[in-house]
Amino acid sequence: MGVVASVMPLSGCCFYRVNDGRHVMDHQLFNLSPYWEQRYYHHFWRIDPLHPRRVTAGTSRLRMLSRENAGRDEGGTEYFEQFLQPQNTSFQTELYFWTGSRIVAGASLLRSDAQGAFTEQNASFLDKLVEFTASSCIIDDCNSTGWNGLQTMTPREREIAYLVGEAICNKEIGRRLNIELPTVKAHVSRILAKTGASSRAEFIKKMQSRQLDVVS
Repeated sequence: MGVVASVMPLSGCCFYRVNDGRHVMDHQLFNLSPYWEQRYYHHFWRIDPLHPRRVTAGTSRLRMLSRENAGRDEGGTEYFEQFLQPQNTSFQTELYFWTGSRIVAGASLLRSDAQGAFTEQNASFLDKLVEFTASSCIIDDCNSTGWNGLQTMTPREREIAYLVGEAICNKEIGRRLNIELPTVKAHVSRILAKTGASSRAEFIKKMQSRQLDVVS
């Protein structure tokens, strides 16, 4: 994200991962308020026109959203007017990183009215950047970074592990994933055992260190 910000003006951006069920998680925010991240998780992901679940397999590395085209998708106008505009955002470009037929990560790039729309030159640069990055070791396998514990987890355990790594409590994890609290606790216990973490705090520290290694 630092490379992109050095090439073109942005009001904010975030990098995230996408699990096997096309749910987004593990957000890394740059110049964005955590308040809006929580609002996104509570509601706006369901109507986000650029959400990975709305992308047809293998069709796109880049999509753009603005006031002019927001209404093309169901919920798009609400997303633009109630989520983007309150953040002083008028233009959003979404980058999708693919491994085979699966999106494994993405990035949201935001601009204000004052910064103007993304240009064709910007789009060409971003498309080439995504193509290059997707073929590199940075996101070749977003579950493999040398921490073997994550590789032994089930898809659900990895999903919960990323949320625990963001210091999200069990109750909130259950709400987001629509699972009962005892089930969340059982998953967390297995996650700690598989990663060798003696406590939730130690696990969070390991996850945060891992995330910094991946995006640096």
